[in-house]
Amino acid sequence: MGENDIYGVWLQQALGEGSRKVPPLLEYFGSCKAVYEADEQELLLSGLLVPKELTKFFNTTLDMAAEICEACRRLGYSILTPDDEEYPTRLRNLPDYPAALYICGTLPDIDDEVCIAMVGTRRASRYGYTVATDIAKDLAACGAVIISGCARGIDTASHQGALLSGGKTIAVLGCGINTRYNMENEGLRRIISTSGALISEFPPGAPPLGFHFPIRNRLISGLSLGVIVVEAGAKSGSLITANLALEQGKDIFSVPGQLNSYFSKGTNRLIIDGAVPIESAADVLDEYIGKFPHRIVSNNLGDGNSRVYEKHVRPKWDNEAIGAKYGIPPEDLPKKPAAEKSGKNRKAAPLPETTLPDSPPAPPVGMSESAQRVWNALSAAPKHFQDLMRELEMDSSELSGGITELELYGAVRALPGNKYSKG
Repeated sequence: MGENDIYGVWLQQALGEGSRKVPPLLEYFGSCKAVYEADEQELLLSGLLVPKELTKFFNTTLDMAAEICEACRRLGYSILTPDDEEYPTRLRNLPDYPAALYICGTLPDIDDEVCIAMVGTRRASRYGYTVATDIAKDLAACGAVIISGCARGIDTASHQGALLSGGKTIAVLGCGINTRYNMENEGLRRIISTSGALISEFPPGAPPLGFHFPIRNRLISGLSLGVIVVEAGAKSGSLITANLALEQGKDIFSVPGQLNSYFSKGTNRLIIDGAVPIESAADVLDEYIGKFPHRIVSNNLGDGNSRVYEKHVRPKWDNEAIGAKYGIPPEDLPKKPAAEKSGKNRKAAPLPETTLPDSPPAPPVGMSESAQRVWNALSAAPKHFQDLMRELEMDSSELSGGITELELYGAVRALPGNKYSKG
């Protein structure tokens, strides 16, 4: 934490989150510290503040900012201000960039990353959840950083998809990082903080007020090169993010949906209005592979049989590890072929059908309530997705989220026919 961070925190508290006064003030005075040290006459002569704002300036003490900095220190959060060299240029280009960002985790070099935002409805359908997970998984497997808001539905699916491929993801929150909000995603936030970053413009303890989320949305799009809208109703908040991205000069991508589906009204309208329709991650990465060849790790992008796709998204069974785990004698393990075939004719050697035990592994630690309920309902015998919905009285979005969280822990086995078992 830098010694001058306190001045960025002070400026943000004095102006309020999302203020458009931060960029002109810093351009005029040169730094957050210089703004703090300016007297009333200098501030008046700048012509940038009205009397009400001046009053707020002098009523906001440095002690208030110091308390926030101390809270961040205790919680292990870092603070990023425009005075720091690491402050992303993509954010500096915004007309209302924040004077302070609070970070839990490690923020990558945003300006050198293919950052793709993914947004959509909180009430995602099974189709939307699956599509968002798959696209995020493939994007992250090829080197993209997935950015979303860690809300229910499409946001959750996007973060989980990135994590399933071992990729990076960033969650931009509309409240303090440590605020108890949307607790079913508490486990997801914890995983994101260890493999990516949670960031917020709001200090620790700030509540999730309604007007915080439109403020938050400009950062989701601002950090990204492009925004993918997966499912959105005609008046969805995700369209606010898309409009902000358009104003910021970002690329807009949209996943087509059924014409008679309410959750496709917004995405289909975006396509009519000029958004790029996409079917896969390849449709997105094609836009950036020329500009970021060192970041997009892909051979034959869009080919399901490419080496990258297989390596990151479809890991091969390690027969020796499976044998050790389940006590299968080496002589009973499938033999590796002398030379692996390539292309569509490649076939994985089958595992012995009778040697795997029926007893499932121990439950993961730190699951959300939804994932815990799904875990309790699953058994070694496969259960259909629709049967789980009826048994647990969950909607498709919540059930999908629980299943995908269990997949992150390797605690569920997806089987043909939309069935699942403990695994």
